[in-house]
Amino acid sequence: MTQQKTRLIGATAIAAIAIAGALVAWQAASQGAGDPAQLSDEEKLEILNSGDADAIAELLEAEEAAAQAQFARERLERQKREAEIEVERAEAEARGAAYWDSFDVDEIDLTGFEVAITTFTQPEERQEKLAELPIVAGFDRATEVAHLPSKFECNPRRFGKIGDILKSQPDLSATIDRYDIANLLDYLASRAALETGDCSCATQAVPLSKGEEFARRLFENSVAETTGNSVAGGRIIKRMSAALFYALDAEKRSFCGKG
Repeated sequence: MTQQKTRLIGATAIAAIAIAGALVAWQAASQGAGDPAQLSDEEKLEILNSGDADAIAELLEAEEAAAQAQFARERLERQKREAEIEVERAEAEARGAAYWDSFDVDEIDLTGFEVAITTFTQPEERQEKLAELPIVAGFDRATEVAHLPSKFECNPRRFGKIGDILKSQPDLSATIDRYDIANLLDYLASRAALETGDCSCATQAVPLSKGEEFARRLFENSVAETTGNSVAGGRIIKRMSAALFYALDAEKRSFCGKG
């Protein structure tokens, strides 16, 4: 998103806040002690039962005006929230683009990883070994949350688009499925959040291309060296992706929850 569009969205949010503030001030000034809409329910009932047509009309007009003012205030508050979310979305997209453009999956250290996957058969043993390897322990952690989780869903159509990527990569799709790619994307997202302290969609909306690149690297560097059997390779990839997801997921949720 361009800086001009970001500034426009920011101006919209500021304008919405100002309008909402003006409306609240107007209501406070207009709804004085003599406003019929501010009467108690018992007092309103007395007026309605009094038979005084002028008093009844004044009360009904005041009630309608109060209802319209409340509706307008709620609408402005909703518009303000929507504008604020759009600003947050634009900022997260800008940070995410900068981070993921510079992120190279080939720099992830896989030392010992294939051994942990192929040698240790029990999930508990694999997770314990993974926690010691560079792929989990070999990057610096942020000391505090720099950006809170976003108020909107980061990538709602991600899962469906994974299928499209696999269809275009027959050599991979014969070995792995969309759940495997999703697990690898979640591993990358958790790693990014822990490393940068950014728990927003900037790090959580991992480009699908990064997941595909990472899956290919795992297959070529680990699975292909271990077995030439595609069925066995598929089982190893599935084991790998699940192990990586669980290796950082709980840590990331705990870290981001501190914000």
